[in-house]
Amino acid sequence: MAEKPPEEGYISVVDDDPEIFELLKWDSSQTHKQHEPRSLEKAKTPEKKIPKGKEDVDPFELSEPAFIETYRLTKDLARGLCEELTPVMPDSTKSIEFSVECKVMAALSFYATGKYQKSVGGKTDPSITQYFVSTAVMQVTEAMNHPAIVKKYIHFPHLRNERDIIKASFYMKYGMPNVVGCIDCTHVPIARPDDDQKRHFNKSYHSKKVQIICDSDLNIISVEAKPGGSFSHDAILNQHAVRIDLQSLNHSGEQCWLIASPHYSQKTYLMTPVPKITKKSPVSPDKYYTNIHSQTHQAVTETIKQLKSRWKCLQATCNKQFDPQTVTMLIVACCVLHNICNRRGLPVVPMTQTEERLEAMKQKVANAPISRKQVEDPNGVQARAILVDRLWNERRINPESCSNGPKKRQKKDKVVETHPPPMPHHHMMQPQMHHEDPSKRPRIVMNNPTYSLGMAPGWGHYPQH
Repeated sequence: MAEKPPEEGYISVVDDDPEIFELLKWDSSQTHKQHEPRSLEKAKTPEKKIPKGKEDVDPFELSEPAFIETYRLTKDLARGLCEELTPVMPDSTKSIEFSVECKVMAALSFYATGKYQKSVGGKTDPSITQYFVSTAVMQVTEAMNHPAIVKKYIHFPHLRNERDIIKASFYMKYGMPNVVGCIDCTHVPIARPDDDQKRHFNKSYHSKKVQIICDSDLNIISVEAKPGGSFSHDAILNQHAVRIDLQSLNHSGEQCWLIASPHYSQKTYLMTPVPKITKKSPVSPDKYYTNIHSQTHQAVTETIKQLKSRWKCLQATCNKQFDPQTVTMLIVACCVLHNICNRRGLPVVPMTQTEERLEAMKQKVANAPISRKQVEDPNGVQARAILVDRLWNERRINPESCSNGPKKRQKKDKVVETHPPPMPHHHMMQPQMHHEDPSKRPRIVMNNPTYSLGMAPGWGHYPQH
């Protein structure tokens, strides 16, 4: 756990903006209420009068590309979201009532930019004030965290056929068997809290440490956004229900693994890289496994990057000042929206070079160095060793390259093909793995493009235990 920062001389890397802080200050009286969602205090900024003689700007009059750039969703997805959120929207306490559609569009604009100045097509809507946007963000975020909405869009595979589909997809893309997800953590800054400062301080600034698990298609299948920034990767996972599920599945004989970064310790249900393997390490079974592992783990790295690229309110550069509970709800809401966009195949607005550098810097200073005294589960280490040998033995070296000598063979050795065991159904596809360097992951060539993921359990090469 991190030490509490000194009261004097403390410098936070999170920018302080008093105006935004006043707009979204936490109502401390809500902390004593039981069984009720905690909400933000209404902004104290007086309502500005709407100028007369100006027509309101309708966002749905924008072209489809401009609409997606502004709100990240298509028009039909935005309308569908409004219909879904209407039954779960909290009661409004404002004197002037706006439609659910107007609130949702204001919230989407804020999620996408991290700013309260909402504009449509480059023109500011005179009816949209900062007071309205702060209230809309509060209400829409609370609705997005409704259990029915979260469960619909963020779902960990509890059924065997769901897990089989995810396993088959990971194997076909990366050559790693039995993978049900990739896991990692990221920090999202918060305002300096009045309480629990030690729990939220990550050695550099105050934050929420978010645990994200994704599938091979970059969909988020699990998110844990409540822990403070001082918690370790292992501590968050050990308190999560996913750990219990995976332990039970492996104990029952179904191998299910999460692909994790070196910040995690090796477990029977958690595959981490082999320690001390670098790019300069000679070709070996351990390096071959670690390269495939690294390629597979890129799925969650890219998922987190796309999440923060689409929804800039989660970046450390948007000058926000939110309390811990609000940040937790914002993270969950943006994860739901990420899945909505990703499943539709919508484009990702990339970060600028400045945003990307600052984000990488803030994540680096927030994460503690990898502990050299990690306690690894002996059964987990044995399970990884079995997987290392299996992946190494499944490759096949071209015998023609053996006459070129040891040094040349390292560059020219290639996996020509990997033949699966005989299968009862001859009409099913035979995967081939072409590889120019055994230290890199194989590339699987699909001989039968009509292969269905639902047929994965019958694939002879697909691991069943």
